[in-house]
Amino acid sequence: MNYLDNDIYEINKIDAHNKLQEAIENILGETKEKNFNKFMSLCKMSALQGNSHAQYILGVFYEDGIEGLEGYFETDISADEKWYDMISYEKALEWYEKSANQGYKSAQYMTGQMYFKGLGVERDYKKALYWFKNAKTEYACFYVGNIYEKGFGVDINYKSAIKWYEKSAELGNSNAAFNLGVMYKMGMGSNVDHKKSMEWYLKAAEKDNANAYYNIGLMYRFGEGVEEDYKIAMKYHLKAAELGSESAMCQLGYMYDQGLGVNIDRKKAREWYEKAANLGYSDAQCNLGYIYQEGLEVEVNYKEAMKWYLKAAEQNEAIAKSNLAEMYLYGQGVEVNYKKAMELYEDALKDAMSTNDSEEISIVIYNIAEMYEKGYGVDVNYTKAISLYEEAASYGLEEAVKKLDELKNNDSCELELDDLILEEI
Repeated sequence: MNYLDNDIYEINKIDAHNKLQEAIENILGETKEKNFNKFMSLCKMSALQGNSHAQYILGVFYEDGIEGLEGYFETDISADEKWYDMISYEKALEWYEKSANQGYKSAQYMTGQMYFKGLGVERDYKKALYWFKNAKTEYACFYVGNIYEKGFGVDINYKSAIKWYEKSAELGNSNAAFNLGVMYKMGMGSNVDHKKSMEWYLKAAEKDNANAYYNIGLMYRFGEGVEEDYKIAMKYHLKAAELGSESAMCQLGYMYDQGLGVNIDRKKAREWYEKAANLGYSDAQCNLGYIYQEGLEVEVNYKEAMKWYLKAAEQNEAIAKSNLAEMYLYGQGVEVNYKKAMELYEDALKDAMSTNDSEEISIVIYNIAEMYEKGYGVDVNYTKAISLYEEAASYGLEEAVKKLDELKNNDSCELELDDLILEEI
């Protein structure tokens, strides 16, 4: 580039900057009347002259429309109707990428987002990773950590995930600090280290991260790296609940329900369950249903119990479906329907298997075994029942072990098994 070309380049650069400043004045209305048409015209001219900031602003507009610009400039915008139907992820990516190629950090992050989510382009985790690594912003570093942790388009690499989460956390990202707490607690990329886990959770909690408060509460409840202390656990759960954590609300309900660190208080338990349940938390919905089904310091209310079980069942909550089956089995608020009960038990088992929850699996298998033992809607079949009880017992369910001992001492059961052996001979 000769001197003349350089002078033209600098003049063009200054002109593009001035156009953008004038465009911003037309949208903020601080020195002149707001004029969105002029804003767009000037912003586009600046962007075409290569101004990376103007290019980024056009990316925001084409991604999220007028609403996106209102959020970016923190001002209300009045525009002609034609401007309200201009969203185009393809154009957004085009402008973000032009800006990103000039090193504009926010644009590099947003270009990474577009590739990560597949907006305006086919999803491409490797390109997303490239742009996130270039951006190196708080959120970009978080996404790099997440990509390595989850293995999005790359091999899972916990050590790299920790490295990038640490970068993000150092820049102030509380979710990155929380994820580090989880990784050290679970021994992902390192040995299990409850001390480091607690350190990162506390850093996240300093920024009012509800999940961090909740997990700190769990560590005190179960004595993980600290002395077990239900009262301290409740304090952290309460803080998490105040910040909107449904998990913490449900946990507080459970602690009042079971008297952990407090006297048993079913009224308070119900209040906390209701808060979480109304926010759609399935565990709380299931627990609330159980309170009404069993009448725990409230009048038995099968209609209310079924309402909450059904809400939890819609979220594939295995125990909710199992409890609904029980209501059909014994005619609680509905007519006895053994077929419906069996269908619900079988559906519940599928849900429990899909989450690999051994406790839920064992409970549902136990309930199905009971159907065969007692002949609810099926012929009495001790052989089938024992086989299922043994399966439930293999998951550590004590009730199943007791039931097996009981059946082995049952004369009717022994006769059926003897008949089966003779048939095989």
